[in-house]
Amino acid sequence: MKRTRRFAAMIAAMALTATMAVPTMMSANATNVTIDITADQAGHTYNAYQIFTGDYDATLGLQISDYGSGYNGADLAADNAFKGLIITPAVDGTPAVTVGDFLGTNTDAAHVAQAIEKLNYTNNSSQADALAKILAKHIGSATAKQLSDKATNLSAGYWIVFDNYNAAADEENDNENPDATSKFILRVSGADEQIEITPKKSYPTVEKKVLENVKEATENATYEQTNKKWNDVADYNIGDAVPFKLYGTLPSTINDYTAYYYKFTDTLGTQFDQPDSITISIGEKTLTATLNGSEYTVSGDTSGEKNCRVKWDSEKHTLEISFENIKKYYTSNQETDLISTDGIITVEYTAVLNNTANIGLPGQENKVDLEYSSNPNIEYSPDTSDGTEDKPSDDDNGTSSDTSDDTPGTDKTPEDKVIVFTYELDVTKIDGITKDKLEGAEFTLSRVNNSTTEYVKVESGKVTGWTSSESDASTLTSDENGLFKVIGLDDGTYTLTETKAPDGYNLPAAPDFEVIITATTANNQTWDSFDPKEALTSIKLNNVMQDDGVADGSRGHVALDVENNKGTALPSTGGMGTKLFIAGGGITATFAAIYLVSKKRAKDED
Repeated sequence: MKRTRRFAAMIAAMALTATMAVPTMMSANATNVTIDITADQAGHTYNAYQIFTGDYDATLGLQISDYGSGYNGADLAADNAFKGLIITPAVDGTPAVTVGDFLGTNTDAAHVAQAIEKLNYTNNSSQADALAKILAKHIGSATAKQLSDKATNLSAGYWIVFDNYNAAADEENDNENPDATSKFILRVSGADEQIEITPKKSYPTVEKKVLENVKEATENATYEQTNKKWNDVADYNIGDAVPFKLYGTLPSTINDYTAYYYKFTDTLGTQFDQPDSITISIGEKTLTATLNGSEYTVSGDTSGEKNCRVKWDSEKHTLEISFENIKKYYTSNQETDLISTDGIITVEYTAVLNNTANIGLPGQENKVDLEYSSNPNIEYSPDTSDGTEDKPSDDDNGTSSDTSDDTPGTDKTPEDKVIVFTYELDVTKIDGITKDKLEGAEFTLSRVNNSTTEYVKVESGKVTGWTSSESDASTLTSDENGLFKVIGLDDGTYTLTETKAPDGYNLPAAPDFEVIITATTANNQTWDSFDPKEALTSIKLNNVMQDDGVADGSRGHVALDVENNKGTALPSTGGMGTKLFIAGGGITATFAAIYLVSKKRAKDED
């Protein structure tokens, strides 16, 4: 099975009108056919191919004379699928027969057309669909008549119409307009009537969300039923495992496809590590992809098959989750119990924000698109049991080895993006009087997480994680410029504690400093411009606006000065120094009293 580049998800209704069976509608030798092209059908053309020629007679109705020029009628008459179609029993109780039984050895156009008339299929029925596909296979070298959005005359006879949407051309326009090819549209003309063909269009959509861990979101994501904070924008610490979720929908026309190709391509960006585990939910079915060495092992899939494939492209930093035929996941009978067209396919995973993260703007953008089957007219029967991923395409030249002229059988949705931010705290130690920069001050930084105090761990100034053990906390030391940095912090509240003052300086009377980083970000599903500057609009420290980075577009740094004063600190009240002072004073007083008493006695003796 050969690969195609794109996948579109829409199918048009197939209209079947057997005018030979309704002679009262016919009064002329041509019919006006109008294609109603709407804005979302830009790029479509419609080609009509004549299957049978004929003449219209006011009394006799449409009289078929021959096959259309270039149409391969002999092959149609010999087609076993065609001969196996069931002719509807007559009202008199005549037993049902097949087209083959009816034709016998007759293969001329008149008899074949009469057999089609007797099928008497209704509009949009599965039988009409089957007939249209069979007729389309035998077009041969017939010349197409292009239909436009203006009335076009078709001569009397039977016609089949194709939607010739060009997915390859749409690909050159950056997939801005997801689309799909219509199903075959069968018309039989001959009456003086106007036929309006308006294809139904349905294609899947895709959204990506990130879970915000601090800010409240009052509006749920489009396809989210929980109260969790799935949003377009979030902020995290470096080293955090950031949760992501993909939502993919199914087209209402999925039943028009024999097999349906479906592929998420999720681009994470190098600031995130490769996910270890991925959960995929399809209706009531749950699959799990677990990283095993350099590849993912998928569990919970259809027994003995590799319908779901999960791959990581290390060069593009993309996660690819594809289904050769997502219709494999029907809950029971694959013919009747179909996936609900309102059902959502979800993909969930976490990815660690690593130390290559951008601070503040431009943030960490990542995106997803969805490739899907776009042409129900392509006979696509993937082999989901082998090691090769199949993809729908129309082999135009009939050789499976040459893909150069294949018609794409897929289209893509536009990309949907989310963005993740992280911030930097710059602390400068200064003299309280001269404002000189002071080297050698030592600090710890802590936070309260689920009622537990945690201390930051850093390496080269960048956050590597958090520990509940104070003895394992990183010591943050001011350099010759009085500066130390904590790079990769989430929006939130922290405590900065000075544990050692510079030489010759006192510790502050209150060594704990509250640090509140407040980032104003787009919330509640409102980030749709995909402009990072509109996702992060301001940042404050302790409610003071921070100007750093505004001019050069790198907003995301907050700065704090901590003062120390010179002097020798007095020992605290009740300490050993106080006791020694009191003891020393007592001894001095005792000696003074002895001296005065001795001096008085000596004077009395004189």
